[in-house]
Amino acid sequence: MIPSVDVFIMGAGPAGLCAALRLQQLGYRVALIERSSRWPRPQIGEALTPGVKNIIDFLDANQALEKVPHLARLPTCLRWQSHTPEIVAHSNSAVVNRAAFDAALLQLACERGVQVYQPASLTNVSGQAGAWQLNFNTPTREQQIQACFILDARGRSPQHIACAPRLSASWVELAHTDIPVGLAHLTQVEAVEHGWLWGTHLPDKRYRVMLLCDPATQHQLMPGRPEVWLRANCASSQLFAAIAELPFAGRLQACSATPYLAYDSWQEGRLKLGDAAFALDPISSSGVEKAMRFSLQAVIAIHTIHHTQQASRHELAREFFQRRLIETCARHSLWTQRYYAQVWCSHHAFWRDRAVPYPRTLKLTANASTHALFDALQQEFERLQNYRQPELKRQPFLREHQAIRFSRDVKIIKAPCVMNDQVQLWPALQHPHLESPLAFLENEALLPRLNILSHQPTLAAVLGILSQSMSIHKARRLLEWLWQRGLLEATH
Repeated sequence: MIPSVDVFIMGAGPAGLCAALRLQQLGYRVALIERSSRWPRPQIGEALTPGVKNIIDFLDANQALEKVPHLARLPTCLRWQSHTPEIVAHSNSAVVNRAAFDAALLQLACERGVQVYQPASLTNVSGQAGAWQLNFNTPTREQQIQACFILDARGRSPQHIACAPRLSASWVELAHTDIPVGLAHLTQVEAVEHGWLWGTHLPDKRYRVMLLCDPATQHQLMPGRPEVWLRANCASSQLFAAIAELPFAGRLQACSATPYLAYDSWQEGRLKLGDAAFALDPISSSGVEKAMRFSLQAVIAIHTIHHTQQASRHELAREFFQRRLIETCARHSLWTQRYYAQVWCSHHAFWRDRAVPYPRTLKLTANASTHALFDALQQEFERLQNYRQPELKRQPFLREHQAIRFSRDVKIIKAPCVMNDQVQLWPALQHPHLESPLAFLENEALLPRLNILSHQPTLAAVLGILSQSMSIHKARRLLEWLWQRGLLEATH
């Protein structure tokens, strides 16, 4: 008899392991394969932004990661907006040994009951959503397994929409004995004419320096000489000049770093995660956090489908998944575009090309679903670009005897919300001063509690109703938040 699981995951990076651990928490039977025979495997993406800690807390994985080598709160020496470097402090970020980080999460998944096959290579997938059959090879034999869902977290996808001009990353490492004194205990980031340089200490005492640039420029100026190109950019910089002539420990490595959105991330019963679904510009160092966070959202979509046979709920789960995917890419693209526009050398081609919206068109050969995804990405980008934070009201808050109501621009709509780890439609407020529909504020559902405003009650009456389920101080804080942004008004 062929063994079966609820979810079959391919790839043991942060995205795949985050999904596996969360699914296990929710009671799913999970199998995971990892093709790499070298484990722990060397990996870049060592910078962890503060949000990763929140996810690790949520997965109850702190104890498993306590022994992962890391360097916490390294300040960054940044030469970006001007020729003069500045020091930027980071309170909750860390540089980790990514191989050890991934290995610790994989070990935790094993301990919690996830079926792990490593090394293992997928050989065939057949069937359909709810009844997949997967064949894979392990060092000892070929195996089969059945699954309801497949999550693909195997890395960069060839089928994608580029969200920015081409970008490549090349990096080398210095032995700890060769690290210049001035680079000790710092992360460094510097904009140069043809790209930007990043360097940091690693937990094993080595120092890594990385160049991000347009591969076409490298091919044009120094074809076939990537190490010379890296050294030349270091030599032209202010922060990395001391590295230009130093010996490198090991060979130069390189990979694509072009941001993109995979256009086949959702297939019925088969979803993509992490780099298989999207890639962000590495300038934010938030790739690991965003990949893990999106995995949690994919689990919500699966959990929604698994617990209902309603076609409308299945469609809602799909819309939720794709909306989160598009929003992640569009929001990061806009942030990157604006950040790149701030550099001191913004007149050079590398920076000009990245300080404007991209892409503008799709190839005519793209199919209808790809065009629809592209249009949705463009619309989300434009929506975010056109949104402006409202100027908050400065006058004193309303008096308790005053009658209040929603402002005339408020609309009440049904919006997808996550409740009990599932996607549900819930009433939400829509207003020009809100970036997106608002259903919850400080984890409190605003509606139907505030339906009373249709009767234009006094502020005191509304506070009385809200204080039945929360503190009076919290109730006042929520109403004041809405009033400051123009969603509430006094009646006269």
